Amino acid sequence: MDRTLFDISHSPEFLLQTASDIPLSDRPWLLVIAILVISYLFSRLIEWGGHKLLDQSDYWPDDSINRAFFQEIHMPLYVSVALGGIYLSLSVLGVVESSYFLVGAILSILVVLWMRAAKRLGGQWIEAVNATESDYEFSPIFKNFWTILIVLGTGISLLVIWEIDITPFLASAGIIGIILGLAAQEAIGNLIGGVSLYFDDTYNTGDVIILEGGQRGTVTDIGIRSTTVLTRDNILITVPNAVLNSASVVNESAPQRRKRIRVPITAAYGTDYRDVEEILLGVCDEIPLILDSPSPRVMFREFGDSALIFELWAYVAHPFSEQRAIDQINRLVYDEFDNADIVIPFPQREISFLESEQDGFPQQSEERTYVNEGEEPLSDESSN
Repeated sequence: MDRTLFDISHSPEFLLQTASDIPLSDRPWLLVIAILVISYLFSRLIEWGGHKLLDQSDYWPDDSINRAFFQEIHMPLYVSVALGGIYLSLSVLGVVESSYFLVGAILSILVVLWMRAAKRLGGQWIEAVNATESDYEFSPIFKNFWTILIVLGTGISLLVIWEIDITPFLASAGIIGIILGLAAQEAIGNLIGGVSLYFDDTYNTGDVIILEGGQRGTVTDIGIRSTTVLTRDNILITVPNAVLNSASVVNESAPQRRKRIRVPITAAYGTDYRDVEEILLGVCDEIPLILDSPSPRVMFREFGDSALIFELWAYVAHPFSEQRAIDQINRLVYDEFDNADIVIPFPQREISFLESEQDGFPQQSEERTYVNEGEEPLSDESSN
């Protein structure tokens, strides 16, 4: 289409000429009332239909992208129809050019509504994609980037609508950029650190991590400036992204959320190792926190100074289940060993002091080390 024809077709004079061909054009107030009534009814129809569609649709789950799309656009859509009717009524009355502020307000409301819908739709789309079992997973930091982009787009659109000249601002943009760059070095470093953490796939929301200082918790939020970690003691730790990007972070939820636990077990010499293995594997079958696959294993680690040393390997579904599983294993193993008369050895020391037979001689002491009460000593040590 020719540019001149496009400008003419969208000019107020063209709209007035077109409006004169509409029925009731000789009665503008009746035409305005008809336009307002039709636009109002049409907008109400869109509003009612949108709610009806969302309430009665069982095909889309609550976290689906399609539901989020219709949920966010139906409100700006029926408001746009209503405001379009008002704008067309002003065109029929020929007051568009004289109502600069009213037209600007209508366009500003439309821009804000659609930008708000775009911002919410983008955030819900990221959450919906993360909720699905797909190869794509977006960090919450991208929601912040999308919000910044929408805010900038809204601001520029409003400046264009109200015909505000931004040339004076651009003239000093270089100096302002240098000042902001020097003042926001830490913020920029945190921003770049957050992006690096995402592309390195260091962790995601919901992962259990161990910080370099030893703190352990669940990642609850990844922001532009920092990452928030919730510990088991219900304490929130906020760590700047730049610090995390340069530190060692242990992710216990990657590559899989399940975790292997190691429980050391000792038994006295003379105990049949086959009985120990059978008891330990039976204990794992009684604990719901222990996963059946991969199956638990019992390792005969070494011959200790006073005991046979075993180690039980088992898997739990979540890193935070580790301590509870170890607690239950120790309790059941203690009971089962007691029922099977398996001794859990522990070293004991006995120190006796002997009086000297002659005056002037120092006292003589004797130290004996036992494995268990009633057994022969392993070594005798005496000192004068």
